[in-house]
Amino acid sequence: MPQLNQRTVRFFEITGPNLERLPKDLPFEPMLDAVNDVDDDNAYVQLGNSMELLGSVYRPTPGANPVVPLLALDRITRDVRLRIERRRNYRPLQLLEDETLAEPSFFSIFPRNVLAILRNSGSAPGVASFRDYINKLDILDGEIGITPLVDKNALRALQDVDTLTRLTVAVGADADPDDFEGSPMVRSVLRDARQRLGAVAFEFTVKLSPKGQHDASEAAIEEIRQLASNPESLLSATKAQIAYRRIENGRAATYDFVNEAVTQAADVELEAETAQPTERSASEAIAKAYNTDKYDDILSALALSE
Repeated sequence: MPQLNQRTVRFFEITGPNLERLPKDLPFEPMLDAVNDVDDDNAYVQLGNSMELLGSVYRPTPGANPVVPLLALDRITRDVRLRIERRRNYRPLQLLEDETLAEPSFFSIFPRNVLAILRNSGSAPGVASFRDYINKLDILDGEIGITPLVDKNALRALQDVDTLTRLTVAVGADADPDDFEGSPMVRSVLRDARQRLGAVAFEFTVKLSPKGQHDASEAAIEEIRQLASNPESLLSATKAQIAYRRIENGRAATYDFVNEAVTQAADVELEAETAQPTERSASEAIAKAYNTDKYDDILSALALSE
């Protein structure tokens, strides 16, 4: 029996570098060809000082379930104890006995430049890494940006907050503290974690009493408001949750700015040896999330951003 588990499919919009809407759809198939054609010497793409990515292409054959082509990105670790890489379609990469596959992220592009991502974990490359990878390869006419597809309920939730009682933020291993420029507390905590621990996925929670901590609540509300309204912050956050008291009636409520937006939990088949999604199951999960589960929400979010 195949091993099944859940992963999250999350949707974004690919834009111009200044987050402006693109005039036409990006050519995904030629983009995949360009990734496949990168020669061996340039296959490992360096981003910043510590992030290195290896891209590979998956084009599934038709089957019982709808499928989509994928660009898989693996984060490379150059530690001699953790030599990590994925096999690219155009050449075999031999793993030694003490080497394993990196935790991958799978990407696909749909009409109107909708980008879908399925990550294996918070240590896998995030959507900002996809943007930087494509821009670094210089395979398009100009650079791209990426912005979250915002759910209208997120704006409503912020307007409904009286007193914040809990704030939880999590970021991936590739998140940059400067992505949280408008959220100084998050930025400070992340920067300290990076200096002490290196490039690790990170999560923290702030708990506040509903009474007697009004100033702290107001500061925390401003943190999450800036995070939720800043595309770079939302790109880097894997979790952004609040618990609060409603203005209208004082009742307790919660909101998750990541998982209650345009996201969809999906069942995927895992490789027994690595506990990672197979390319086929990732392709099917992303196709189903776009075509069936989230299609109306995607169209609504695109209209909201116009």
